[in-house]
Amino acid sequence: MPPHTPKPAIGYIRVSTAREEMISPEIQEKSIREWATRNNRTIVDIIVDLDKSGRNFKRRVQEAVEGIRDGRAKEILVYKFSRFGRQRHGWAVHLDLVESAKGELISTTEEVDARTAAGKFTRGMLAEVAAFESDRASEQWIDTLEWRLSRGLPKTGGPRWGYIRKGRVLVPGEEHHYRTDPDDPLGERYEPDPDLVDAYVSLYVRYVTGEAAGPKLASWLNHHGHVTTRGTVWSVQTLYAVMDSGFAAGYLSEHDKNCPCPPKRRQRCRNLIYHPGAHKAIIDEELWQAYLRKRKERTGLMPRARGAMRALSGLLVCGGCAWSLTAISGPNGPGYAYRCGRWGQVPACTKAYVRRVVAEAEVRDQLREWAAEIDAARQAAAADVVVPAPAPKIDVDKIAEKIARIDKALARLRKMRALDDDDDRQAEREYQDARAELLDDRAALEAQLEEAQREQAPPTQEELGPMIAGVLEGWDVLTGGEKNALLLNIIRVIRVHRQEEGPARLDIVPVWAPADT
Repeated sequence: MPPHTPKPAIGYIRVSTAREEMISPEIQEKSIREWATRNNRTIVDIIVDLDKSGRNFKRRVQEAVEGIRDGRAKEILVYKFSRFGRQRHGWAVHLDLVESAKGELISTTEEVDARTAAGKFTRGMLAEVAAFESDRASEQWIDTLEWRLSRGLPKTGGPRWGYIRKGRVLVPGEEHHYRTDPDDPLGERYEPDPDLVDAYVSLYVRYVTGEAAGPKLASWLNHHGHVTTRGTVWSVQTLYAVMDSGFAAGYLSEHDKNCPCPPKRRQRCRNLIYHPGAHKAIIDEELWQAYLRKRKERTGLMPRARGAMRALSGLLVCGGCAWSLTAISGPNGPGYAYRCGRWGQVPACTKAYVRRVVAEAEVRDQLREWAAEIDAARQAAAADVVVPAPAPKIDVDKIAEKIARIDKALARLRKMRALDDDDDRQAEREYQDARAELLDDRAALEAQLEEAQREQAPPTQEELGPMIAGVLEGWDVLTGGEKNALLLNIIRVIRVHRQEEGPARLDIVPVWAPADT
């Protein structure tokens, strides 16, 4: 390289998750570019990691290292060495990767010449100071978490589904950081959300009674317009994380520190320890213990016995005989394709067959097409001043809420009877009469609900827009059963027509299509 040719360099910017050491990306980039101008460097790329901890290297810093190794640049420029990372082992490994490729790591604000022994020593000391500060902050954070737990508050704060967090307000100008509400003398606390209490209780009651499990409960929440604390659609995994936490029963949960499960599985591990919380419980202890027993019982079942395993289960039918398609296994793996369950046993059967990946790809494409139609319709409606009156709808949600209230009353009645020391026959008779009356009311409401659901017009394409968007957004992370629970609310049937040549043709019929479609 000629002496006056600018040396190529990659600027790396990291904004920490810790507020006390936040250095804005604008300040970091300005320092990097000014240093590059003064020292005859050309910036070939700026790589930014926003809101990322330096305690691991699972970040875009890997791209900067690869830029050195593939020859795109000779140096990585950082605002401070601590921006590169604060974890000792990761620092040593990734710095070695850079220097093995004849590259350099340079801090634009710390005058260190790492080409000399003294410079390497100084850089090493700065890296050790960064690691020390990280360890100290970690210890302080652990103390903070334990202090919150001792006060009956969740370790990590944040919203909890079914509850309203009070006593904390957003810091002005910051999206995710909160401070004590000066106008609330009661301090931080969680109070049950009256709009969600009945739905929350119903989830546990329906699960314990065997009426519904994860996929159906998640589908029920999505169908009734309930979203997670992040504003997304419910998946089975998210649902069980909320229910298993025990927050509704007045508990705070944490993963058992002595559990031998690997770190990657800890978020899904059910080896939890429960501590009493300061918040008011929504469900009673009897229902909570019944849920734990049922959960343990169902966890021991094979996946096939718990519910659908594949995204299109129950949706595919033969285009000839209208018989359901079933998943088949073979050399290409389990469930690699679907074929008609009759397979030529009746004259009308056309021996419908389709590979699973092909069918799922077509369904995903169709969802994208419907989503685009919804966006186009919204844009057209925004330009149209005429707003049609909404069609009257039967209030199915109200009936469902009444059923949930009865479920809650039944749970309360059981608890009162369990605590009653009176073994008199009259007391038992009164309990049975009250229980029978509630069950009769519930049966009547169930009949009303079934009738209302039959009379209720199917949801429109626009009403299902958020669910369609949610399925598309989570397609790569949702399990087959979770996708199936959502797709059953969007698609009425998928008819598979076998072709003489080429793959099968799929007719995907949405729930909003006319009944005779």
